[in-house]
Amino acid sequence: MGPLWGEYPGVAAGSLLFGALLTGAGVILWEEPGHRATAGLLVAAALLWSLGWSEEWAFGPMPLVSGVSSYVALSLAVWAMFRYPEPTLMSRADRVFVAALAIVLVGGIVAQDLTMLPEWKDYDPSTWWVTVYADRELNRAVIQVASAGQLVLAGLFTLLWMNRIRRMWGLDRALLAPMAIAAPATTLAAVTVPVAQLIGVHGVWRDALFALQAALFALVPLAFLASVVRRRLADQAVLALVRQVQRHPTPEAVQTALRSALLDDTLRVRYWAPELNAYVDTNGAPTEENEHEGRLVLPVASATGAPLAVIDTDPALRRHSGVVANAVAAGGLALENAQLQAAVLARLGQVRTIRMQAVKAGAAERRRLERNLHDGAQQRLLALKLFLAASDSQELPDTSRQKLKGISKEISQVLDELRTLARGIHPAVLSQAGLHAAVEAVVQRQPVPVDVSLPPGRFPEAAEETAYSLICSVLAVAGDHPGGGGLDIRGHEANGVLIIEVQDGSVRPAQLRLGAELPGMIDQVRALGGDVMFSTLANGGALMVAAIPVS
Repeated sequence: MGPLWGEYPGVAAGSLLFGALLTGAGVILWEEPGHRATAGLLVAAALLWSLGWSEEWAFGPMPLVSGVSSYVALSLAVWAMFRYPEPTLMSRADRVFVAALAIVLVGGIVAQDLTMLPEWKDYDPSTWWVTVYADRELNRAVIQVASAGQLVLAGLFTLLWMNRIRRMWGLDRALLAPMAIAAPATTLAAVTVPVAQLIGVHGVWRDALFALQAALFALVPLAFLASVVRRRLADQAVLALVRQVQRHPTPEAVQTALRSALLDDTLRVRYWAPELNAYVDTNGAPTEENEHEGRLVLPVASATGAPLAVIDTDPALRRHSGVVANAVAAGGLALENAQLQAAVLARLGQVRTIRMQAVKAGAAERRRLERNLHDGAQQRLLALKLFLAASDSQELPDTSRQKLKGISKEISQVLDELRTLARGIHPAVLSQAGLHAAVEAVVQRQPVPVDVSLPPGRFPEAAEETAYSLICSVLAVAGDHPGGGGLDIRGHEANGVLIIEVQDGSVRPAQLRLGAELPGMIDQVRALGGDVMFSTLANGGALMVAAIPVS
């Protein structure tokens, strides 16, 4: 490039910058695992690009090989761009494009040289040259066809890179972001010379275009350097994010930190629960093994070799195994602490499941007893009452008739008591019409005034029965301790939770305010994943708020 510095220093400086940056990017990329072939392409492209300016020496074979060298250099640089960050990411369209680019660029310059004489480029007629058929019109047509082909390929290059960025996400997209910026710049650089050839730009303007082209091409190695730096900064980001959760390493926090560090919102951490002999999610719920199908699965063990967790993430992170390994290593202590919490959550979930099963079993048993009372004892007593009523019409002594009436009256009282008992065990109206209607039926028989406003919709069976039993228990306590005031029962659903509020306006014993007489019902509510709270009102009354999950 020596003579170029004296005649066109701007072009020489731009070309030197491009070659130096290509070489630097190749040397740095050589140290990245699995990228030595790409690094070799970059260094070869730098050397061939510099050789492309050897025509300035204007002797021997240099003018002949310089054009071919430049276009081979561009083809190698584009090939390296498509190979990064992983050669397997090259699609069939990418490979076809690289091949077509090499054919059009190299074939075009060779066709130009074969149809011209060296003096047409202001070379000495004695310069080494290979002319097959010298014809100015044919040569001009070859130049125009080659330039048009370069313009078409430049547009396709941008489209291919836009499609590649669109198909990628997460860490791949973050690393390729500099390439996404360099791609349109490369396209612009590639079209400068063809446009100049098509419109016939010469002299100072042509030299300025060459300088602009070299400067734009320099963005390609800069993109490689930026991508390598971002890859190495990703390790630091992993360490920083994972260390942040060391103070509060909850299962969810550790999973969130790993998702942020590895830029994968689909990443899931499964913690080993020894008591269940299974892996559980961040909420302590057991998971199935087949949930990992098609994913990158990373088993994590404790310092003693015992199972600790399993991280399943996007398979694309196989291309960034170093970053992933650093994330797992940095989060080792946090994972151990989170695993202990996940195991406790799993145990609590198991206890909650057992309690839920007990609640459902109790509800089923109450329904069975209600049916047995209704279909068994009540029906038999009713039949006996009808039989006695029929016997009353027969000719009997007055004393016998009076005794039968007394027995019939007793049977009626027993029937009323059985019906009341059956409704208390499990009222039919609860199953048929829902919570609101069942509570309305109960408050009609209360000795204290009760105002009811409950949602009319239906809820899961266990939730309805629990809410009904809780309200009945409160009404029973209020009936046993009359205080001259009434009760206000309100209810609404919010975010999958049925909220029941019972406000007692009278001054009653402290037991009701503290819930001491409702321990069984409180446990039943908590077994469903809800809770019950009590508070004292300013007027001496009490407020009970129950939250019962219904979704």
